[in-house]
Amino acid sequence: MNRKICFILMILTISLLLAACGQNAESVVNNEENANAENKLNDGMEETEKQVDVGEADIEEEYIVVVGNEKDGTMSVIYYPEGRQELVYLDGEAHNLEVNVESQLIWVTINPPHEDNEDEKHSHNHEDDGNEEQDKVKQEMIVAYDINTLEKVEEHQVGSHPAHVTTTENGEIVVVTNSGDNSVTVINRKTDEVVNVEVGEYPHGVRISPDQQNAYIANMQSADVSIIDLQLNEEVNRVHVGEGAVQTGFSHDGKYAFVGLHVDNQLAVINTSTQEVIKHIDVGVGPVQMFASYDNQYVVVANQGSEENPSDTISIIGLDTLEVEKVVPLGKGAHGIVISKDSQYAFVTNMFEDTVSVVDLKTLEEVKRLDVGEYPNGISIN
Repeated sequence: MNRKICFILMILTISLLLAACGQNAESVVNNEENANAENKLNDGMEETEKQVDVGEADIEEEYIVVVGNEKDGTMSVIYYPEGRQELVYLDGEAHNLEVNVESQLIWVTINPPHEDNEDEKHSHNHEDDGNEEQDKVKQEMIVAYDINTLEKVEEHQVGSHPAHVTTTENGEIVVVTNSGDNSVTVINRKTDEVVNVEVGEYPHGVRISPDQQNAYIANMQSADVSIIDLQLNEEVNRVHVGEGAVQTGFSHDGKYAFVGLHVDNQLAVINTSTQEVIKHIDVGVGPVQMFASYDNQYVVVANQGSEENPSDTISIIGLDTLEVEKVVPLGKGAHGIVISKDSQYAFVTNMFEDTVSVVDLKTLEEVKRLDVGEYPNGISIN
């Protein structure tokens, strides 16, 4: 009897053990299946993320490029690469302009129309204007337009024959060169203070140093650069650079300042720490504006030449070597230049053929040429 009971108990124990093993095996299988399913889900999510990343990388940046068309008194607003353009009629001739991203304003220097086509300009831009408006157009001003609405929102009287304009990054300080009276107008929009500073002969181009402390002014007739301290509102140095100093620029790390020498066919390089010229680089004929890429790889110089003998190239200079790495052919009279903040494109005005060239800075080739107004001069970008 005891053996029988023991045998039955042993059978029951084995059955229970087998059942438990089966449940564990099923649990292991289920866990493996769940893990596999979870891995597949994660793989799918990662693949989806990869696809999203690739898609986002393929979406091209949108740029707003603004061009002053000097001879027809207009401003072209180009939406690139969309290709759409808006045309804004101005109160005179736009010699130069600059977009301030912080304030979303386009600052434009306005001069009265030249006497040889003054009647034409009045009829083109002010068909129904009275004497008061015609007197206004004869004044020399700096005018601000809202980049979103393209409406005029601000204006200031400046000196004789305003040429170039630039602003501090926060948009509070506006600096204008007055070629006709050898001065620079500094406007503090926060305090409403306006100061005129005497500089060299025929001040033309101007840019502000990356540290926002100084404005460098190219004086065309005195062959030098005036350095203005924007805290003191006074000239603190004047550096001889060469003949036909027409515009200034900076590397974005603040190490170098550049000056286009229109007569000498060179780019002067200034060490900003010592405020001394350290090199002259031979470029094309009649260089005017230059602009450095934000990745500190290149400074690109627009070679304009003259209307009688136009040049049609840009010189691409490596910032690490300060040597010309490539010369790229564009349109006639390459004059104004700006580079997008992603360092993808350079936009160059071709003054003597009324176009703007788009240059891919990765391939160093022109990829597009856009028609704009008559005599495109200054150019800027958002």
